[in-house]
Amino acid sequence: MLAARLRASSTVLARRRPLGASNAVRSAASSSGGSANDGDTANIVLVGAGWWSQGWHLPQLARNEKVTISAIVDSSPHPKSNLNPHLEPLEALADRYGCPVFHSVSDLLRDDIGGTMDGAIVCTPHSTHYTIGKELIGEGTRRYEAAKASGDGGEYRPVNVLCEKPMTTSVREAEELHTLLEDRRDVQAKDGALPTINEHHIGGGMGAFLINHTANYRPQARAAHALIQSGKLGTIRHVSAFFASPLSWIFDDPGNTGWNEPDGSGEMLGNGFAWGQSSHLLGFIYFVTGSEHLTPSRVYCAMTHSEETGADVSHAATITCQNGATFSLSGTSLLPGNAHSETPVAKRIKIKIFGTKGALFYSGDDRDPSSGKLEWARSDDPHRVGAVEVQCPEHGFQFENCDPEGTGPEALQSFIDACLGQEYEVGADSLVGLRTVQTIDAMYRSHSSGNCENVRG
Repeated sequence: MLAARLRASSTVLARRRPLGASNAVRSAASSSGGSANDGDTANIVLVGAGWWSQGWHLPQLARNEKVTISAIVDSSPHPKSNLNPHLEPLEALADRYGCPVFHSVSDLLRDDIGGTMDGAIVCTPHSTHYTIGKELIGEGTRRYEAAKASGDGGEYRPVNVLCEKPMTTSVREAEELHTLLEDRRDVQAKDGALPTINEHHIGGGMGAFLINHTANYRPQARAAHALIQSGKLGTIRHVSAFFASPLSWIFDDPGNTGWNEPDGSGEMLGNGFAWGQSSHLLGFIYFVTGSEHLTPSRVYCAMTHSEETGADVSHAATITCQNGATFSLSGTSLLPGNAHSETPVAKRIKIKIFGTKGALFYSGDDRDPSSGKLEWARSDDPHRVGAVEVQCPEHGFQFENCDPEGTGPEALQSFIDACLGQEYEVGADSLVGLRTVQTIDAMYRSHSSGNCENVRG
């Protein structure tokens, strides 16, 4: 363990940033075992060592020559999950990945290793994201303020965060995280900080805050977003979205309490498919259409539930947005099969977005790119009304990137770019996270009351 800690500490202080300097500026100091380009690597901490971390995040980070896994954090010395009964204890993970382990983010930040962190991946139960995210955002702000007060040139190391979805399970918590990140940008503007290549992103230069909606980082999602932002669809008036997952085995298992039971705070009225899966689809819709434009206002929703656990397993919702647009959202975990078995069954997605000047269609089987394509139906040109143009034809249909092989999905690569001080893509920021949480919260409240509910916040 001590040797692992010393190895991690040898990579420190490679990425300090002068106040107001370009986000791409770093010191020339290099770490041991650096990248092929300049010998520099990102020091990344993984918070949460459960099913997804051990099966995806950790091996993918370990294969990436631009990354040093500087620590693993988990409250349990031996994480358990019904989704994988063979998870390794923290001690074995420390040996496997050559890094120290901690039992809380607070413990990490009190240690010298915490001060060398460039970024953290938050992969813990949904309801814990807020507390961990707030602590990491606070560390980024603390570093900035300490550098500002030091008077020695003001160099600091940003803290970047990649948070699993949903961002939180409480509107109050989501609003607080979003406000903290927006306030950081305002602070830097007030301080007269120089522009950075990423200054337009929420969070300012104190660190990225991204949500791991892997579908949003696909070329098709970026193309759809760009098309809508260009005005070629006009004003969005209606969205229809459907998502079916072969995941009944998760939501019917009483042992999967983090997926199926509310956290006891009183703010979660339920748990299940809506938080666990519909958050993926909502995050995609709010990114593609522009979360600053399509703002949910009122929601009516009906749900069905598992007889074994009480978790919601399907829903049908009607969402009215502030601009008058309507949004039909439905989904279910009742698709037969298993998305993560030796012979995995694909998820099925159908998305239709209608504007005053055109429409977008994107549907398919997420394990078969040939099953669909991104189509733009035009009415912006009087000579081409009704014409359909395929966008990103070389990619076909791709939604979530759940491939456990290689160095990870596009979302993870964007996060690593942020940790290296490079320009990075934002497929899901805290505003996308907030809109998603607001919608799901209202869905649960509507099902509970039987009425149409106003969106909180």
